[in-house]
Amino acid sequence: MTPPRRGRPLSLPLLTAALTATLALTAGCASGPAGTAAAPPPSATLAPMEPPSIGDVPRLSRVDDRALPIETYLLSGEQFRQLDAAQGVLVTRCVRGFGLDYSAPTPTAPTTTQTTHRYDPVDSSDVSANGYHSPDPDRGRKPGAAPSLSPDVTTVLGAGLGPDGRPAPGTAAEYRGKQLPAGGCIADAQRRLAAHGGTGRDADVAVGVNYEGFERSRQDPRVLAVFRDWSRCMAERGYSYGTPGDALKDPRWGATATPSAEEIATAGADVACKERVNVVGVWFTVESAYEQELIRLKQPELAAARAGNDAMLEVAKSVTAAGL
Repeated sequence: MTPPRRGRPLSLPLLTAALTATLALTAGCASGPAGTAAAPPPSATLAPMEPPSIGDVPRLSRVDDRALPIETYLLSGEQFRQLDAAQGVLVTRCVRGFGLDYSAPTPTAPTTTQTTHRYDPVDSSDVSANGYHSPDPDRGRKPGAAPSLSPDVTTVLGAGLGPDGRPAPGTAAEYRGKQLPAGGCIADAQRRLAAHGGTGRDADVAVGVNYEGFERSRQDPRVLAVFRDWSRCMAERGYSYGTPGDALKDPRWGATATPSAEEIATAGADVACKERVNVVGVWFTVESAYEQELIRLKQPELAAARAGNDAMLEVAKSVTAAGL
């Protein structure tokens, strides 16, 4: 069984071609970006970098109310919702243009941010109930039936564009003698949204900085020092872990679907020790400093990425204003 991991939401939903029961633009994965964004670089391949200087380190127990520097160049949850909404309008228009009854679902904005779970666990009330297991918001609910789509609607929707920007293989070219847009209505909507810039997802350069800053911060001497302080604090409570990641990934936690009393006690000690030695304050400050330096080094590419995001959002705004 895969160990339960809270992980870091390093990329919010990617605007991608995916035909599901609801016209969804894939939800972000808790342990990393969904879809085709750049993979995290292995630590061993990172080029040497001088640790950046930092100012005063604030005492922090959580950072879900703070933003990392790279977030200026990443699409926010609300911006993804805006793009989803505009894509829904375009797809609905397209499908109805073929004489079919269809309405795209209304999208909602993700409730998490880049920092919501970045250094988890940090919430004592959360771990007292869930330990290292991720909370299950649907626990106790009966699964609802997914809305079904007719074969005709499915054909006209198509499978959209793949990560290379091309229509998925096997997509129908016509419907009842009428030519379909290449890749279907989903692909057509994606092309329209990105017609003046952007790719419909977070730019690889921004996702790369998001990952690299985190990976570099984990190896930084100041973060390693606070990890040692945390480890000593845990040892005083009877737990032997070198880093918070070691506690999070303890294979025992993945052996059960629900947290054991031992897991809850360990996670509680983890949170208490993080607060005592200021793990979150140090880690967030150091990671932010690395991101600032990486942003400086990659400014031209990141500026272009932000311009692409802005162009997509302008198109989305005009599409939504025009409506169906």
